[in-house]
Amino acid sequence: MNAQSPRNQASLRMAEPAELEGAWTVAVTGEASCRIDLRSTRVEAAYAYALGDESGCLAALAGAPVAGWRPAPDGIEIAAADRRTLLMFADQGDGTALAATARGAARLARLPA
Repeated sequence: MNAQSPRNQASLRMAEPAELEGAWTVAVTGEASCRIDLRSTRVEAAYAYALGDESGCLAALAGAPVAGWRPAPDGIEIAAADRRTLLMFADQGDGTALAATARGAARLARLPA
């Protein structure tokens, strides 16, 4: 139990989907990077937002089909159709996010507009 008063507790600000929408790159150390597009169109069944992944790199990293993405207080989650979180990209505070995968650490970074 936390003994601090509520006003002394810090909370993480969750980004709005429109703030994260756009082109991103995913890279695993020693492998080629791939481009994904985070979109703000809802995928209600997956409790997520649509994403574009023409190369299928996220599904390959997750080991399962990907249905969408969703913002999280500490980063970006990649979601399955049954609403499970397949990958959690944790915000690194420098504009990138990292996820642990079977192939190693995957880095997510926004592409310049």
